[in-house]
Amino acid sequence: MSATLSDIARETRTSISTVSRVLAGGTAARRISRATAERVRAAAQRLGYRPNLVARSLRTRKSDTIALLISDISNPFFGQIGNLIERSLHRHGYSLMLCNSGEDPQREVEYLQLLSQKAIGGLIVVPMARTRKQLLEFLPQDLPIVVLDRPVPGINSLVASDQDQAAGILCDAMERAGVKTVALVAGPQEVQTHRRRAEVISQRMEVVFRHEGPAQPETGRQAYIQCMGIDVDAFACTNNFLALGVIDCIAALESPPVIGCFDEIPLVDLLPLPIVASLQDVPMLAESCVTQLLRQLNNDQEKPSPIILQSRAKSNKAFHEYREQHGKIAAS
Repeated sequence: MSATLSDIARETRTSISTVSRVLAGGTAARRISRATAERVRAAAQRLGYRPNLVARSLRTRKSDTIALLISDISNPFFGQIGNLIERSLHRHGYSLMLCNSGEDPQREVEYLQLLSQKAIGGLIVVPMARTRKQLLEFLPQDLPIVVLDRPVPGINSLVASDQDQAAGILCDAMERAGVKTVALVAGPQEVQTHRRRAEVISQRMEVVFRHEGPAQPETGRQAYIQCMGIDVDAFACTNNFLALGVIDCIAALESPPVIGCFDEIPLVDLLPLPIVASLQDVPMLAESCVTQLLRQLNNDQEKPSPIILQSRAKSNKAFHEYREQHGKIAAS
């Protein structure tokens, strides 16, 4: 049986209220002398005390559980960022509840309704909703919230990559490799990141073929099949899942086109295909989400402002070889 506050009070010869203040932390704990506080915490650890989190949340109307609602748990990008957010939150004394909308707007609504009934302390969300009203309709008015990856007008607590910069460096890399014509493989245009990436690529490159669909490998495979017979220098894909579908189809070609995409491709350095990717700063995205959320949880009066991060280009050996050969020809 777990130790109680009374057990710790008897062990340390203090009052139950003193033990409660020390273990609750915050402003009240700072009023207790350091020696007493250390003695209480040591006794709590020695006796195996475990707080009743449900009772605490009912009493304080606050919770140590943070919800993370992502759009596609199967995408390694979101898996990695979720892992990093969980680790950071844990260091700050919070636990994580993971929810997955599966890029389905109705499922997102169901989760938002469900989370409004749960005792969560805050929410980090990769939204399908495109307006502030849609996103906040079912949530408590004072719930701390951070929007990740996809901006929603009117919500300033945002952490995202600069999509124009990310798409720009991808186009720069392809142009230096002599790429002139591209087949554009785009995810759903109602998703802001896919839409903006596709817009920049269309402005910078000569798009001779375009295919749009769910941001999954099957869409990439369909794009390649429909593009057969059209001569292109590269396939430009608005995320890594789309690129994986194209890669499945062209792996056996003798002179494969360039694959340009966003986010990591697994084992990219081992693939004999010329691949260049625009990589987001995933660790910084995760840590910035936690920073934005903690400011709200700690009642920071400073108005939140968006955190917009830069991306970097990464290419494999086969791409460097392609650039050495075709880039010089294009420049001459």
